[in-house]
Amino acid sequence: MDVNDFDRLPDMTPLLVRLYDSHKLYSLVKEDKPLARAELTRAVTDLFERDLKPKEQELLADVLIGLMRQAERDLRQALAEKLAGLPHVPLRLILHLANDDITVAAPVLRKSMVLSDLDLIYIIKSQGPDYWQAIAGRERMNNDVIDVLADTRDIGTAVVLSNNDRVTLTRHAMAILGEMARNNDAIAKPLLMRPEMPESLAKELYRYVGNELKAYISAFYNTGQELQQAVSAVDELILEFVEPTPRRLPEFMPTEQMVMLAQEQATYNMLNMDMMMDALQKGKIPVFIAQFAAYTGIPAQKVHDFLRQSCPKGMAIACRAFRVQKNDFSRIYLMTHRMRSRNKLVNHTDMLNLLQYFDKVRPEVAMRIVQRAG
Repeated sequence: MDVNDFDRLPDMTPLLVRLYDSHKLYSLVKEDKPLARAELTRAVTDLFERDLKPKEQELLADVLIGLMRQAERDLRQALAEKLAGLPHVPLRLILHLANDDITVAAPVLRKSMVLSDLDLIYIIKSQGPDYWQAIAGRERMNNDVIDVLADTRDIGTAVVLSNNDRVTLTRHAMAILGEMARNNDAIAKPLLMRPEMPESLAKELYRYVGNELKAYISAFYNTGQELQQAVSAVDELILEFVEPTPRRLPEFMPTEQMVMLAQEQATYNMLNMDMMMDALQKGKIPVFIAQFAAYTGIPAQKVHDFLRQSCPKGMAIACRAFRVQKNDFSRIYLMTHRMRSRNKLVNHTDMLNLLQYFDKVRPEVAMRIVQRAG
């Protein structure tokens, strides 16, 4: 665009002057660059939040592309973060950022809605894995983009896609990711949690994944009978090991000795989620209850009662309050399923509903609930 266009757009002049001044300030200062950078990004944001005509947008795009060719990377990163969330930025400016260094391009690739499917596919075809992984984390993607990402067969991209629960994976993508998951639990684990996971693919993966995921598939899809029998055998040994008391405790309630040992472990900061999950993995539900009670300060009886609920929302709140990860909560739910039902398989829909509830409860709110109840 010709420089004389400035004169024909008088409404833009004050804004462009502010942009120029901000850039000049950024170039001059040494100690307060974060403040100068914030002022410059605010000036750019203010410009694009105005109701600009197409010709004004193109003029601004020319100015900013020229500015960014001279700018340091931290300034380009800050501008990319701001422009990624704006809906009316000229496409050529967004494309300029999207093909910059990945540290600059990433926010635009993840968030900008200015990029069309064809733009995204072109970037996937012309750039490398770091760019694919940024695109794979987008909140919205159409099927063509998902399929092209899956076709890259890049491990990092597959992990991001498998974990991206804001999009629905296509059958084509599920087939490719399922094949890659045979040799990579980092792909298999989130992939198996997805609601669009075909039962046939889950059962096929059973032959390749580790014991933890085998237990998950077994509970979800009624497969792996050998593993189920092994878990039942462990249960019988535990019941034989616990000495009977005059007043029979509920089957899954920990003994006083278990509670005392767990409290001692907590006193010496020996308790952690890995230890508790290991107890569950070995089928020691009473030990887990004692340890979780000592870890959180919630009475063992209450933890027991939470887990016995048909939809254990109380346990979801307790886990959120103490920052238990979603994957660990899923495993707790699955590996304590026999407390709620010995004969029925895990209901896929019930579990997904509970995990959605888990996501909705904010940790700080959950902690207030736990403290109030205590």
